[in-house]
Amino acid sequence: MSDQTRDVVNELLKRMGEGDIPAVVALFAADAHWEIPGDPEIVPWAGRRTVAGIPDFFQAMNRLTVRELFDVERVIIDGPNAVLIGRARVAVRSTGKVIDTPFAVDVVVNAEGRISRFYMFEDSWGVALAMRP
Repeated sequence: MSDQTRDVVNELLKRMGEGDIPAVVALFAADAHWEIPGDPEIVPWAGRRTVAGIPDFFQAMNRLTVRELFDVERVIIDGPNAVLIGRARVAVRSTGKVIDTPFAVDVVVNAEGRISRFYMFEDSWGVALAMRP
């Protein structure tokens, strides 16, 4: 399962880097859990989403921020589980403030080779502050 997990994670990163959102969504199981903790009233891309809502995350990020950096520094694989550790930096269009945060993403790949869990940890307090005028 570790090889399959690594392949799926690598494909996810490739598709995200290319901006191919339909291809990203295709990697997810129909009942997948996607979550980025935070208040969606302040940070529109935060919160829980169904698979159908995953494109909304990318649309909100593209509409509200300018990506300066998304660097995955390490990927740790253990069977069906993966943890991606890195740093992201975006500029908020409305405030001009920069969000510069370390992140970790907990990914689980099911037996069918689909992502069943995507849970991103980031500096949600710093993100919320950058979104406020």
